Amino acid sequence: MKRDFILWIALLGGPIVWLISFETNFALAPWACIFQTKLALHVISIVALVLAAVSGLLAWQEWKGLSGEKEDRPGGSLPRSRSMALGGVLMSAMFFLVILAQSIPAIVLSACE
Repeated sequence: MKRDFILWIALLGGPIVWLISFETNFALAPWACIFQTKLALHVISIVALVLAAVSGLLAWQEWKGLSGEKEDRPGGSLPRSRSMALGGVLMSAMFFLVILAQSIPAIVLSACE
């Protein structure tokens, strides 16, 4: 039960973190323009990158832990768990890059652009 929860967190962590950071940046953009500071946008991007990386590391640890296990019957839960863990690594890496790309305009542009 605990492993299933960890696998779902590892698989869906990156997309959920991206969605929350995207919406939060969108909501705080007018505030950044009014006060002429992008500090909150940078903090959100950094926190989102860290959370996406943690999700990926969690998936990687699960995948490494599952690679040493053997299952005596084909079609059991072990292949599904391995697929979810590997998918979590890939999804977290992809959404890490998406969050990184999304933070580039906050670095390059001024607060009101």
